[in-house]
Amino acid sequence: MNRWIGVVALCAGAAAVATWAGITHQQPEYQGSNTLPGLQAPVSVKFDEFGVPTIEAAQDQDALRALGWLHAQERLFQMDLLRRVGKGEVAALLGAPGLPTDRLFRTLGTRHWAQVQVSQMEASEPELTEWVDAYYQGVNQAIATLPAPMEYRLLGLQPEPFSRVDAFATLSYMAHSFTSAFKQDPLLTALVAKLDPIYHPALVSGWPDDYPAQLTDQELTAWQDAAATLDQRLPLGTLQGSNGWVISPQRSASGAPLFANDPHIAFSTPQVWYEAQLHTPNRQLYGYYLPGLPLPLLGRTPERVWGLTMLLNDDADLYRLTPAGEGYQFDDQPRPYTAHVETIHISDGTTETLTVRQSLHGPRVDAVLNLPEPTALQWTFTEPRNRPLTGLYQLLQSEDMASFEAALEPIWSPGVNVLYGDTEGNIAKWAVARYLQRAPGVSGALVLDGSISATLPLGYHPYSDNPRYINPPSGIVFSANHPYGGPWQSLERAGYYAPTFRPALLEQALSAQPIWQLDQLKAVQTDSRNGRAEQLKALLLDTVEPGPERDLLARWDGRYHPQSAAPTLIEAVYQSLLRTVLEDELGAERFEALQRQSLVDRIMAELLHDPHSPWWDHTGTATAERRQDILRAAWADALAALPQPIPLWENQGQMRHRHPLGEVPALAALFEGPGLAITGSKRAINNMAYRYGETHPIATFGPSTRRLVDLAEPFKGHAISPLGQSGIPFSPHFADQAEAYAKGDYRRTELRAIEGEPDIRFHPQ
Repeated sequence: MNRWIGVVALCAGAAAVATWAGITHQQPEYQGSNTLPGLQAPVSVKFDEFGVPTIEAAQDQDALRALGWLHAQERLFQMDLLRRVGKGEVAALLGAPGLPTDRLFRTLGTRHWAQVQVSQMEASEPELTEWVDAYYQGVNQAIATLPAPMEYRLLGLQPEPFSRVDAFATLSYMAHSFTSAFKQDPLLTALVAKLDPIYHPALVSGWPDDYPAQLTDQELTAWQDAAATLDQRLPLGTLQGSNGWVISPQRSASGAPLFANDPHIAFSTPQVWYEAQLHTPNRQLYGYYLPGLPLPLLGRTPERVWGLTMLLNDDADLYRLTPAGEGYQFDDQPRPYTAHVETIHISDGTTETLTVRQSLHGPRVDAVLNLPEPTALQWTFTEPRNRPLTGLYQLLQSEDMASFEAALEPIWSPGVNVLYGDTEGNIAKWAVARYLQRAPGVSGALVLDGSISATLPLGYHPYSDNPRYINPPSGIVFSANHPYGGPWQSLERAGYYAPTFRPALLEQALSAQPIWQLDQLKAVQTDSRNGRAEQLKALLLDTVEPGPERDLLARWDGRYHPQSAAPTLIEAVYQSLLRTVLEDELGAERFEALQRQSLVDRIMAELLHDPHSPWWDHTGTATAERRQDILRAAWADALAALPQPIPLWENQGQMRHRHPLGEVPALAALFEGPGLAITGSKRAINNMAYRYGETHPIATFGPSTRRLVDLAEPFKGHAISPLGQSGIPFSPHFADQAEAYAKGDYRRTELRAIEGEPDIRFHPQ
């Protein structure tokens, strides 16, 4: 995020002279009467105590106009950034610091994909087109009549109207699966090439990779530099993981399915989700919306509830190309690139042109990532047949589980697990994606040799081949970003799946009792234990000498209580263990790159289970070290580095909610949410992730909402969010859920019509 400082430094002076009145007059309207062009009849809105609106209208389109207006008054700057990332237009808002983001997304092709999607929608989906248009009518009316949010005043700009293409550009925010390929595939390729095959089982799944590219040290260094700065190109946080589960009626005390979901997304200000209810003659819907989209990604109706977790399948492959004149070599023949020019507008009125070169494999990304050799990306998301908005619209029209399942077929990418329960007693989990059909000898886990046709994908598997569980005998479906396994292993041979720690804990927790009540699931959803700490604790207690620190560890229940010092101790030992085990084989530079990725915990999950792994032996010594030797060394190093007394966990780190203009302290105090103590841990069910190697860890992502629903009472539920509904700093709903979220508390949610007088009335023009 440091590269945005150039933007926000320009804003600091404006912030210093902003008057209190000039700031507070931009509070959202929660009372009053407004005119909305296009309305066919009046619309009523009532807010609950947390600013969640219930919208009542005579038709869907009128409800959508009101929803668009409400989204814009609370989240306009966020909405603008989301669409601009997908269209490659960030520099037009934030100036030259936005150029690396724009160059990347123009190269990836999300702008062109969004334009193609609009053409397809207009040609074949008139109802969806009307849905999108109605929503943006409300958005644009808010832009035209309400004061511009403070961010625009600081930048000296005015917000621009929204159009159909922005719905698809906003969806590109979800589709950052390419970032995992950029971060992991080159590093894994280098490690497999460098290390003796005896080390490979902890790195790769065992599937054949017969055609890896040969990366030079210069290329690997360039990839590591690109991976380290990749997140800085994204002014808003991305989807990272998630938990979700559904318990069948046979295992529910109420006799109806129990539903739980908490998608893990980078913490940001504003928070990701905007909650809203829509009540029309056609539907009763409680939705969780990504602002800028007229369709919820999570939701419930009187008949069903659904949520998602990230599938983390591999739908992006990198190809190292071999130059041949002005083109590239393919099956011993030179091939030309096709090329087009993109024009990027900058907020100072200047422009920059960017030439994008396209190969058979996809666009070349080496120029925008400063790589020394030509490299192309094949990415499922930009496939024209990928129709995620169609899928989201169709599922709202579904009438039963079968039609709900069929509605998901148009969604090819990003890959998600959709969890489902209904009042008929059904529970289900579907892998929603299109899996690449890769050639024999190609797993997709490594950077591929692009000079031969043997590495090209053969096509896509049909949706009917996808993994799914529907009403399983176990009475539980759950997802913690782990593979489905079983008959679907061949589809899952490459992916960025979560280390086994969190899935194993969740499965253990849900298997602990035969019958569940909804309130009991709160303790599961907020459980701060993590599997890596539990495994390490058991090994340490069997290995290290008696002492006060060992006693502290022995008394610890494994939970990351803020008032406990044991989490600080175990984190220090784990960090020391990572370095002690891995750095001698990898070298300092590659170790630093590895510990920034989830791959490091996947490796450690293997090693902690295997006392005979060659990784335990130090390569630079004459003796053969055993696991217990390395554990003792890591323990001693950690104790030597820790201050005395060992700090409490609440003093070690905080949750940080990033805002694109928050790098200047004066603005951070205004725009960023409260810095509360970390109450979860990395790889826990209550997953709050931080970078290893930091003395004071900052949790940069975690549960973006926690939801619980008992389908015996589908109109009621429990939920909590990390901040609040509003993106306006002086709104009462800017961060009114933050403390309850940190404590593991919930608020009640109800799907019901307006009772009493509405707070806002919208009237036709």
